[in-house]
Amino acid sequence: MEDITGITTNQRNIFTSLRWVLGLLITSLCIMQLCLTYRGLNQAEAMDMAQIARQIARGEGFTSKFIRPIDAWDYAQASEKKKDEEDQAKLDFDRFPEANHAPLYPYVLAAAIKMTGYDDFAAHRMDVEKTNIYAGDRVVSGTSTFFFIIALVLAYTLLTRMFDEVVAATTVAFMGLSELMLQYALSGLPHTLMMCFLLAAAHCLLSAVKADQRVNTQKTIIWICATFIFISLLCLTNYMCVWIALGLLVFCGIFFRPYGMYAAIGAGILAFLVLLPTAIILAPAGGIERQIIHGVFNGFGSSGAETLMRTASTSAIAFNSANFFLRLLGYTFAQFNSMYINMGAIFTVPFFLLALFNKFRKPTVEKTKWAVLLMWVCACLGMALFGESKSISESQLATLFTPFFAAYGTAMVFVLLGRMQLGTMFNAVRALAIAGMLLVSSGLFLFQLPKQLYMGIWTSARGIPHFPPYYPAALNGKLHDMTNDKEIVVTDQPWAVAWYADRKALWMPLSLTDYTRNLESIFARHGQSVQGFLITPSSHSMQGGGIGGVIRAAGDFAPLALEGKLLLLAPKHNMAFAELFTSNANEKSTARPLASLVSSQGIYRHRNFILGAEMIYYSREDVSDKNK
Repeated sequence: MEDITGITTNQRNIFTSLRWVLGLLITSLCIMQLCLTYRGLNQAEAMDMAQIARQIARGEGFTSKFIRPIDAWDYAQASEKKKDEEDQAKLDFDRFPEANHAPLYPYVLAAAIKMTGYDDFAAHRMDVEKTNIYAGDRVVSGTSTFFFIIALVLAYTLLTRMFDEVVAATTVAFMGLSELMLQYALSGLPHTLMMCFLLAAAHCLLSAVKADQRVNTQKTIIWICATFIFISLLCLTNYMCVWIALGLLVFCGIFFRPYGMYAAIGAGILAFLVLLPTAIILAPAGGIERQIIHGVFNGFGSSGAETLMRTASTSAIAFNSANFFLRLLGYTFAQFNSMYINMGAIFTVPFFLLALFNKFRKPTVEKTKWAVLLMWVCACLGMALFGESKSISESQLATLFTPFFAAYGTAMVFVLLGRMQLGTMFNAVRALAIAGMLLVSSGLFLFQLPKQLYMGIWTSARGIPHFPPYYPAALNGKLHDMTNDKEIVVTDQPWAVAWYADRKALWMPLSLTDYTRNLESIFARHGQSVQGFLITPSSHSMQGGGIGGVIRAAGDFAPLALEGKLLLLAPKHNMAFAELFTSNANEKSTARPLASLVSSQGIYRHRNFILGAEMIYYSREDVSDKNK
């Protein structure tokens, strides 16, 4: 007996067994990575959202221990305006409002942290003699891995509806055995949850297209509303996804009749579910216009978002409008060029572009193809303006389209095979093609897997952290004991200090003027003080380009970073490099020189080696005995 797809009952039973084997293999890979070869978090954004989630789990609300200079400035300005209205206003650095991340994912993480008890920092301190990996990292990575598995299930069911079980299972195999996809599952970033929302939205959009073909206006409206509810959740997980929503609005405005009606419905839902909550969250810091201004500086500024975040006033950042369009074009084409890599190096991904020229028999598949294209093009535009070029990044949206690109590409390969008139050999040739494509896409990763297992299990029972630049045991142990929870630590690694050490951390500004004139006055007005400076490999060992790279990364605080670098190169010469900087190079500068802050005669005169010269903590008092 043979079904309409040309697969016999025997073959279908074999296929069902293979499907279960595939599911078991992917789940086992995820568990293995989480338990056996796990190295902890290595994404700054993941650590940042984790510490925000812990604040939420403690009942502190949507607050952060990671303080950006620009946030301190903006909130202080807003606080001053409020003071004029209410005669009294004080910025609470113990409950510092968070305005840089979308709120949904930190709340999801907060639930996982609360259930596992990791909101109680003291109860889950690291045993630095036994492990180098912070167990709280596994909670964060375990959450994103859970959503990765859910995303694969949603992808399978959606692609089965659109194509057939073979295309669906092949695509899921590509994703589940892709090194990049598995890295995202472990990263702790919100992408796996975002993929779940996008796939759920695609399910609803597919139903809306079917209802529209049957001229069932009522059902079409219901499914369009459901689509944009999931897209709203996507935007509340990452604000960059507004660009994806824009692409979907364009699709709904063009492909549904009457023109524009369904796009208007979607825009209304987005305004109510995304714009309104965002306005409420950002109200303490000047509202949504603050994000718009920061976005403009990021897009038109002479450097990227990091420079903006480490500056205490946007007036210090120059516009670069002359090169803006060149940058926009360059970044846009870079997104096209890196499409294959950013979507997991899956063999069939580039075939999506070929599928655009093929008319699929199912009208739903044909229409959805253009929806995917419009959303992806708008996402590329957003990433070119505000995103990063790295394959693993909070702002990298290309990964979300992997199931769609891989599925259409796989279907296109099968269409080409079908046109070869293979007859009874079709299923055998197709199976051989699937095996070959899997080998190309995942062969190198699977080949290296035994080595990773050996390294993770036998080489170090304590675990191998992502060092440099992150060494959780040093922050969770020594730094936490040397510091208090009332004052701020200024550091080049504030996300890690906030998460691993559970201390308030200010991102080290690039300018001494910003620190001594702007930030110190803000702290003084609002009853906050700084207890010390922490320099980590983020400023020296991770920077390419020699001394120039260190200077670009640390700005006016480069002598501190270079001091650690010099001690690493010449450990017998215990030089206090910052003491040489007793005056400013710019005679017109009103900033205090670096030596007045960090030197044997400065405010922070004591050097504490947290991890040799790799991590040095400069404090007001001698705190070395606190760790004994």
